[in-house]
Amino acid sequence: MSDDGNPRGSWFAVLCRLVSGLMWVGIFKGLGIMLPTFTEQFTTESWLIGWLMVLVSGSIYLTGVFAAPLESIFGTRAVIVASGFMVGGSVIAASFATSVVQLTVILALGFGPGISFAMILSKSLIGRCFKTNYATANGIGQIGSPLGLILMAPLVQLLLDTYGWRGAMLLLGGISLHLVVCGALLPQPLAEKQNQESYQQVPSCEETKSKLRGDNESSSRIQLLKAVLMTIKRSFGISVCLQKTFWIPTVIATSNRLLHTLWSVYYVDHILNKGFSAEDAIVFCIAAGLAKLTAKLLIGPLVDRGVLKLRTLMAILLTLCAITLLTDPWVNSYWLAIVNVAIYDFSNGGVSSLVDVYMRELIGPELLTCAFSWMELVAGIVISCSGFFPGLIHDQTGSYDLAFVMMGCVSTTALVVLVAESLLLKKKIGDFLKSEA
Repeated sequence: MSDDGNPRGSWFAVLCRLVSGLMWVGIFKGLGIMLPTFTEQFTTESWLIGWLMVLVSGSIYLTGVFAAPLESIFGTRAVIVASGFMVGGSVIAASFATSVVQLTVILALGFGPGISFAMILSKSLIGRCFKTNYATANGIGQIGSPLGLILMAPLVQLLLDTYGWRGAMLLLGGISLHLVVCGALLPQPLAEKQNQESYQQVPSCEETKSKLRGDNESSSRIQLLKAVLMTIKRSFGISVCLQKTFWIPTVIATSNRLLHTLWSVYYVDHILNKGFSAEDAIVFCIAAGLAKLTAKLLIGPLVDRGVLKLRTLMAILLTLCAITLLTDPWVNSYWLAIVNVAIYDFSNGGVSSLVDVYMRELIGPELLTCAFSWMELVAGIVISCSGFFPGLIHDQTGSYDLAFVMMGCVSTTALVVLVAESLLLKKKIGDFLKSEA
C-alpha cells in the first residue's frame, strides 16, 4: 500500500493525523459547549465570545504556512513532537486565564500553531507514503474528527459539570499531550528521507555571501537580497500559489472549513435557542460524529475502487451539505434534527476527506506540504474575517436561522466552483481527443 519502504512509518503517519484531528475537533467542540459558560463567566456578548473562538480556529489555518520550512529544517518527527507540547501546554495554561482575551491569546499562540503543524505534516506525509489506496488511508487518518465529536463532546460536558470550565480545560490539556507520543513513534529515517526528497537545503547567509563573492567580488547588497528572497520562496513554496490548479480545491476546502468552524462554535447554542436541552445537544453531536465517522470510512474505498468518480461524489456531498443548512430553520423536531445534523456532518466530513485527494490529483504529491500550508492560510484569513457573523445575527435577531441559511449559500458556492472545473476538464479532454483524431 505504501511506496516508501517503511509501511510501519506510513501507518504511524496515519495515527498522527488521527490523533491531531481528535484533539482539534474534541477541544474546539468543547469550547463550543463551554460558550454559554464563558458568556456568563466573562459577562460579555455571544457574538464576541464566538468570534474570539473562531480566531483561535483561524490561528490554526494562518500559521500553517510555516509548516514546510520547519519540516525542511527539523524534520517531521521533531516538529510534530514539539507541536504536541504546544497543544497540551497551551490548553493547560488556558485553564488559568482570567479573561476571555487571555484565553484567546494563549490558545491562538499555542494550540493553533501546534495543531496546524501536526495536521499539515501528517496528512502531507500520508500523501507521499501511499501511492495506492490513498483515499482510504487518508479517510482512516481523518476519523479523529468524528471521534472527537463522539467521545469528547459528552466527556467535556461531564468534566464541565463536575470540575467547572477550568478543571475541564486542565484535564483536556493532559489528554492532548498524547500527540507527543504519536509524533515520537515516527521513525527518524523516514522523516529525514522525505525532507531530502521534497526540499532543497536552505543555504545560510554566510554560504550565500561566499558564493556571491566568488562569482563577482563587486556583488551588491541587492543581489544578496535577491538570493535571500529566492531562498525564502523555495522554503515556503510560494510558487505553488501561482498555479491555477491550486486555487480550485482551495476554494472548496476554505468553504468547507469555514462551515465546520462555524458549526463547531455555534451549533450547540443554536440548538439550545431552539428549545432543546443540553442533553439533546450532546445526542445531536454524537449523531453527527457517527455520521462523519461513517463518511470517513466509507468514502475513501468508494473512490479507490472506482465505484464513484471523485468529482461526482464531491458534487453529491456538497449538494447535501447545502440542503441541510438551507432547510435548518424548519427543522424543529427531535428526530428531524438528528437526521439533519447527521446528513450535514456526513457530507461535510466526506468533502473534507476528498478535497485532500482532489488537491493531490491537481498538484501532485511532491508539493503537498506547501499546497496544504497555503491552503490553510487562505482558509484562516476567510474564517478570521467572517467568524463573528452568526453570533452577531443571533444578538440582533434572537435566532441563528438566518446565519445557517447563509452558511448553506457558502456550500452552494463551493459546488459551483467544482462544477465549473469539471466542465473545463471535460472540454480539455474533448479538445485533446479531437486533436489526436
